[in-house]
Amino acid sequence: MEETEMGATTPSTTPSQEYDNIYGPLPPPPPPAAHPYVWTHLWSILLVICLAGGFLWLNLQQRQTALLASQQEQATQRGIATEQQRETILQNYMNKMTDLMINNQLLKNHSRADSAKLAADALTRETLSRLDADRKAILMRFLFQTRLISNDSDAIDLQDVDISQAHMGQIDIRDTTLTGANLSATDLHGATLSNAILVFTNLSHANLAKADLHACDMHNTNLSGANLRDVTGLTTDQINRAGSLKGATMPDGTVHN
Repeated sequence: MEETEMGATTPSTTPSQEYDNIYGPLPPPPPPAAHPYVWTHLWSILLVICLAGGFLWLNLQQRQTALLASQQEQATQRGIATEQQRETILQNYMNKMTDLMINNQLLKNHSRADSAKLAADALTRETLSRLDADRKAILMRFLFQTRLISNDSDAIDLQDVDISQAHMGQIDIRDTTLTGANLSATDLHGATLSNAILVFTNLSHANLAKADLHACDMHNTNLSGANLRDVTGLTTDQINRAGSLKGATMPDGTVHN
């Protein structure tokens, strides 16, 4: 305490209080630094989290890779099984047809009411519906080479059958009746179709480039979008009889309107 001139006393101040009065209060002291052990512990936790996340991600990637490989293997096995099934269907068909020719005289006794012919017709249609493009062509070649289809022998009726999208390039099916058959998008490049009956046959978008069409009956044949480039034997009369030529590529390379 200090005494004033009037005899009164005033409270004494400390150096710290005097400093505060002049310069303002001192800033609070900084917080104590974390112990090194705390930082080490935090880094350890973070490292464990990162390692666990990396392990989970790697495990997920391995599972996805294994699943994809399994799916691809299953697809491959299904494809192989399908190919084997189709090959079996084709071989069974040819065996049955051979049996009908040998034991039932299919080539000689083929009246419309003949049981062997009816069975052969039904079997042919059923088999064609279950084959792929390449095997359809094999079946057609088999029928032609055994003379089961021709204008001289109607042992097998191909009217309205579905042979669409078949790969029949260079095939020889001359003198064959294909009335109303579906040959849309079929590859017939270089095929021999001379004297074939193509009445109401669907050849839309078929590839007939360099095919032999001599003396074909093309009454109401659908040739829309077909490729007729460099065909031989196609006459003006055949063109006029065709049902449709819209978008067809003509022998000279022009596109029909």
